[in-house]
Amino acid sequence: MTRRKTLILLIVGAFISACTINAYGILDAENPWLPEKPEGMPTFSHSQSFLTKYIWRGWNLGDEPVWQMDTSASWYGFTFDFWTNYTLNNDKDKDGGRYLEFTEIDYTFDYTFNIGEASDFLNIDVPDVLDPLSISFGYIYYTFPNVDWGDKFFDTSEVYLGASYDCFLQPSFTWYWDVDSGKGNSDGGGHGSYFLFGIGHSFEFEESGISINLGIDMGINNEQWTDKTGFADMVFSGDVNIPVFNYFTVTPSIAYSLILDRNTYNDDAENEFYGGVTIGFEY
Repeated sequence: MTRRKTLILLIVGAFISACTINAYGILDAENPWLPEKPEGMPTFSHSQSFLTKYIWRGWNLGDEPVWQMDTSASWYGFTFDFWTNYTLNNDKDKDGGRYLEFTEIDYTFDYTFNIGEASDFLNIDVPDVLDPLSISFGYIYYTFPNVDWGDKFFDTSEVYLGASYDCFLQPSFTWYWDVDSGKGNSDGGGHGSYFLFGIGHSFEFEESGISINLGIDMGINNEQWTDKTGFADMVFSGDVNIPVFNYFTVTPSIAYSLILDRNTYNDDAENEFYGGVTIGFEY
């Protein structure tokens, strides 16, 4: 069975499961089975994703199926996130010999605030047009256990600054700057920037709680893991978020990564179609 057929079967299966769950009333939001969360308690979330491959900013970092885990805790705008990628490849002749092991572990510290909410809290008057604006900044530490990339790649750090506007199409912009690894060369290196522009829209169905999310992201690479500057990639994505048992979600997703300028990647990137299913929990 081809990878694309497997992906389609996973998505169809998720839809059938969602319909079955709804039919038997398991989506009942009136009777939560966990105690009410005390005011001021952090929000905890955890997700497990099973994807056909691992694509990051246009780079193919795992052409075989992967399992990705994401755990976070958020409190008054501060978030700590722990993320891992585990290759499900069972053939040592593929993916550079990476074989049933963790290939990446990332740690992220983030602070996000909304201008409107912050102005109300501080009792400061700001123009109404700024109320929907949110600002984010943070730090990411990337580690790559079990990956032997010699002197080309190594653990690195990145800082970022982002903004999003709560209106139609939800426009957003984020600047990522690698502040750790050395200057890029013909083989690739860090210490460059990646500029990400995004838009998206959600279609929500209130009775079931299901939402359909569509998005388009476009990146510009300024010598980050390459010695070139130019248009990088554009990602078209879609997912269906299905709530289950009040606190859980099942989210089938698909995406297509389109390389805008292969010269930016030193011809080391291709267009990629990928997707999978994510099971999430939040409390």
